[in-house]
Amino acid sequence: MGLIISDILAHARQRLATRDFQPSTREANLLLAHVLGWSEAQVLARQDHSLTDRERQRFEIALGRRLTGEPIAYIVGHKEFFGRPFQVDSRVLIPRPETEHVVETALELPLPRWSTVLDLGTGSGCMACTVALELPACRVIATDLSLGALTVAWANLTHLDLSDRLYLVRTDLAHGLDLSGIDLVLSNPPYIAYDEAQSLSLEVVDFEPELALFAGAAGLAMHRRLLDELAGLHSGAWLVVEIGADQEAEIRQLATESAFRLIEVRPDYAGLPRVALLQRH
Repeated sequence: MGLIISDILAHARQRLATRDFQPSTREANLLLAHVLGWSEAQVLARQDHSLTDRERQRFEIALGRRLTGEPIAYIVGHKEFFGRPFQVDSRVLIPRPETEHVVETALELPLPRWSTVLDLGTGSGCMACTVALELPACRVIATDLSLGALTVAWANLTHLDLSDRLYLVRTDLAHGLDLSGIDLVLSNPPYIAYDEAQSLSLEVVDFEPELALFAGAAGLAMHRRLLDELAGLHSGAWLVVEIGADQEAEIRQLATESAFRLIEVRPDYAGLPRVALLQRH
C-alpha cells in the first residue's frame, strides 16, 4: 500500500517551510489537488487515501518545481482574477489582486453603452476578458508585443466564448492603431526600475517575463510612452493605468505635461497608491 495523503502532505509542508522565499505550507494541498484532479476540500477530506506510485511521482515533480521558487500559478496552470480562473504560464505575468482595482475603476466610469475598450499589454488577457464579460455590449481590443502572451490570451478568451467581441493585436502598446473610436484604455504596464530587481522575490525575478516587469531606470518609461501614444484619443476618453506604490508624484507630474488630466489616484488593498485614472482633455 502506498503512503497516505496525511503523511505525504506533512512531509511536503516541512520541506516548503525551509525555503527562504516563504511559500505557504497550504500550497502542498493545492499541488496535490492539482496532481490528483481534485479540489482542495477533497484532499483535506481524504487524508487516509493512499497514492499510487505514479501519483506520488507526479506530486514530487510538482513539489520540486515549487521548491525551486517557481510560482504555484505556473505549476497548476491557472490563477483567479475577478472571481474567474485564467490560464497562465511563464509567458505571462501572473494576475495580481491589485490589478483588479484597474477593472473596478473602469467599471464605474460613465461609458457609452456600445463602447470600445483597449487593453494595452494584455498578457494573459485577464483584464480584457473581465471587462468584456462585465460590459457585454462593449467591444474590446487587446494588444501585446509578445506572441507567447497573445497565445495565452487567445486560450482564455476562447474558453470564455469571447472571440466575437474581443480582438487580439500583436503590436507594441498602441502602435499603428486608430485611436479615434476608443472610449477607454486599460493598462498594467511594467513599472519596476531595473535597479530594483535585486529586491524582488526570486519567484518574480527568476520566473516571470522580464518584458512585463521592468521599465527603464525609474520604472516610468512605459507610462511616459502611454501618455504620448494615446494623445490621439478623442476628448473625454478615459485611461486607467496601474502604477507602482511610490510613483504617485511622478505620474501626477507626467500628466501635467500630457494631453490628459489626472482625475484621481486610487489605493490598493494595502492602502498604497495603485491606480491612476486620467481623462483626455
